[in-house]
Amino acid sequence: MPTKLGPHVLRAAQNVLEYIHAGVPVVKFVGDWGMAENLQDDVLIIGRQHQSYDAQLQKAGGKSPLDAARQFVTDQLARYRTNPRIVYWEGHNEPVWNSLDDMAWYAQFEIERMRLMTGHGLKCVIGNFATGTPPLDLWPAFLPALRAAREYQAMLGLHEYSCPWMWWMTGKHQIDPTEDQGDEGWTTLRYRKVYRRYLSPQGLDSVPLVITECGIDPMVNPKPKGAPAGAWTGLGTFWRNQNDEKDKADFYFRQLVWYDRELQKDDYVVGATVFTWGNTGSPWSDFDVAGTPVAQKLIAHTKADPSSTPFEYPSGGAVEPRGQPRIQYDREYVLLPPAADAAWARAVVKGGWNTRRYTIGGSADDAGIGDLDSRSVVAVNPQDWPGPLSLEDFFRQYYPGVEYREIIAVTPEELMVKLSSF
Repeated sequence: MPTKLGPHVLRAAQNVLEYIHAGVPVVKFVGDWGMAENLQDDVLIIGRQHQSYDAQLQKAGGKSPLDAARQFVTDQLARYRTNPRIVYWEGHNEPVWNSLDDMAWYAQFEIERMRLMTGHGLKCVIGNFATGTPPLDLWPAFLPALRAAREYQAMLGLHEYSCPWMWWMTGKHQIDPTEDQGDEGWTTLRYRKVYRRYLSPQGLDSVPLVITECGIDPMVNPKPKGAPAGAWTGLGTFWRNQNDEKDKADFYFRQLVWYDRELQKDDYVVGATVFTWGNTGSPWSDFDVAGTPVAQKLIAHTKADPSSTPFEYPSGGAVEPRGQPRIQYDREYVLLPPAADAAWARAVVKGGWNTRRYTIGGSADDAGIGDLDSRSVVAVNPQDWPGPLSLEDFFRQYYPGVEYREIIAVTPEELMVKLSSF
C-alpha cells in the first residue's frame, strides 16, 4: 500500500527534497518554509511557526478564546502571507491541559482560530497534542472543535513517539506482562483509542488525522527496566544487546516501516511526519535522519510504494455553514426555566427591554448556538432545569465561549426588579 510517512523539516537538509519527490503524502515545515514553493501538487503541506507564548499562558492571562485566537493569528499572519503554498497551519504546539474547563477553553480557541483562518483563505491543523496526551477523559470537552473542523475542513493533529522501540506500549509490549492493548497503544497507536472511544460514536471519524511528529523520543515513559533514554542515534548499544540488532539505522528504519503499515490500516489517517529532517542543534541533532542510512532507506521505501493521490477532504466531511450572522452583534439571552409562563416573559420585558433589548426564550440550545463573537446567557432559576448536568456545565460542554450568569427569583415581580439593576 502507498506509504503514509513523510518528513518533518526543521531546516533544509541533505536528502529531504529527494525524499519528498519520491512520493510522500505529507510534509511539515517548521523552518525554511520557502521550500514549499516548488513542491509537487500531490503532497499535503503543513506549516508551523514557533510562538513566544503558549496557549496556557494566554488562558492564564485572562484572554477569552476569541481574543487569544485573534492574537495568535495576527502575530503569525505575515508568515502565512509570505508562504501562500502552505494552506494548512498548526496553532499552539503541544498544549497541556488538566481539566475539562481548560480543554473547553482550548476547544473554543481552536474554533475561533479556524473561523479567523478561513477569512484569510487558510485552513487549520487543530489539537497538536503531545505524545500520550491529553488524558483520555478530557476528549469530550474537545469534541466541539472537532465538530467545527468538518465545517472548516480542518484536520486533527497529534504527536506519537515511544522509547526504546516505536512499538513499546502497544499490544503486548507493556510494563505489565499480562496486559494486552490489542492493536492500540498508550503512545504510538494511541490515536485509535481516541477515534474509537470518542470520535466515531459522535460521527466524527470523517475528521482526517495527521501525525505531525513521530519517531523515538527519550522523554517517553515508562520504559522497560534497564532501557536508556535516547533518540534513535543513542540506542545502538541497547538494541545490539537487547535485540541482537547490529545496525541501528536499519533497525530504526524497520520500526518506522512497522508504524507505516499500521497507519495504512486506518483510512482517516492522512499521514505522519518523521521527526526530523534537518536540525537546529542539540537536542534535535540526535533525532535527525537527514544524510543517514535511515534517509536512504526511507527514500527507497517511498519509491517502492509512493503516495500519488492528492489529499482531498473526505466527501461529506465538510459541512455547509449555516446560521452565519449577517453582521456580528452582541447577544444577551435571558433563559427562562421550562415551567415559566408568559408572566415571566413579561417580567423580562418590563425589567430590561428598554435598556438591554434582551433576547427572551426557553431553549438552552437557542441560547448557546451561533457563530457570534459575544454570546451571553442570563439563566433564570437554573436549578429548575432537569438532567445530569447543571445548566452551567451544559453550556461549558456543548457551547464553550458562552458568558454564563444566573438570577434566582421566586416570582416574576422579583425577576423584574433584579433585571432592572442587573
